[in-house]
Amino acid sequence: MDKPKISVLIPLYNRKQYAVQCIDSALNQTFQEDYEIIIRDDCSTDGVFEFVQEKYANQISAGKIKLIRNKKNWGEKVNVNKLIRDATGKYIAFLHNDDAYLPHALQHLYDVAENFNADVVHGSGCLIFPEDDSKIFVSETYDSVISKKVAVMSDIPSERFQMWLRGEIFWDTQYNLFNRNFMIENEIFNGEASGDPIFLSLWWTMLAKVFVKTPVIFYVRRKRPKVQLTEKEIPRGIEEVISVEIEMSREFNRLFNKVELLKNNEEYQYMAKAFTFCVRESAWIMHKEIYRNGVTPEIYNAVKNTFKKYFGDDYYYPMFLFNWAHVMPFRRSSYIINYNANPAPPSR
Repeated sequence: MDKPKISVLIPLYNRKQYAVQCIDSALNQTFQEDYEIIIRDDCSTDGVFEFVQEKYANQISAGKIKLIRNKKNWGEKVNVNKLIRDATGKYIAFLHNDDAYLPHALQHLYDVAENFNADVVHGSGCLIFPEDDSKIFVSETYDSVISKKVAVMSDIPSERFQMWLRGEIFWDTQYNLFNRNFMIENEIFNGEASGDPIFLSLWWTMLAKVFVKTPVIFYVRRKRPKVQLTEKEIPRGIEEVISVEIEMSREFNRLFNKVELLKNNEEYQYMAKAFTFCVRESAWIMHKEIYRNGVTPEIYNAVKNTFKKYFGDDYYYPMFLFNWAHVMPFRRSSYIINYNANPAPPSR
């Protein structure tokens, strides 16, 4: 039996209200070639797994949809890694479980990938709609934009790097079609930091032999509301952010050794790490306003324990710098110590 041309991978976790819109958009494609849809549920708690199992029973029975449930909640990173191993298609596409494809998505991506023998086909734009919007309105038809040129990105490493550094590509994987062999051979999704889109995007930007950018919009992303972590969730969130970034710093070396431009260039290595950390800090710490109440005892202990794990007794100064950097945007220097939470500050 021939392998499918494309594997559409949907990591599933809750958000049951968007399941039909997401899955139907993958099923109702103009693509006439064989493709598979693989859905991995990471132990959802809102009944979405059972809902999909019943709603798409015919497609599951026919083998069009493969529905798998993890034995326990592994988290998005592990879930995506497992999906890649589940895939059998020549190409891999990612679809978030609350987003949707436009009808021409797979046909266009496949045509471009085959015509250019591309490792990566990258989308230049997407449609964005509010979280509660139940309808998708297409601003341009496939026929009206197909005449726009598909661009093959420069194969000069320094130009590729600058393109990534200037933010001229979408970091998230769902705006791309990947050659599966390219991903596996380059171990792009291996390692502790493999779930981070900024880190990953540098990998495939620098390692793809043929990197193609298309102007055709094919993806609809749902605007998600700003989410603040609860006080109970903050310590674990901080521990995860720091651990991932330290592990990521180490894993960068694997990439640097694969790319001659980065291998012995300390300036470029610094820029790659600094840019990634800045964006991550903005998204995971500042955007969620984790330090909105200053350095609480919970934050203090979480930061302390995490840095101590990596630096031993030398954790004090990195811990201070981390806390200081994140309280500064709130423009209250006293937040470096939360006096409300610690009623007995050091004597002056």
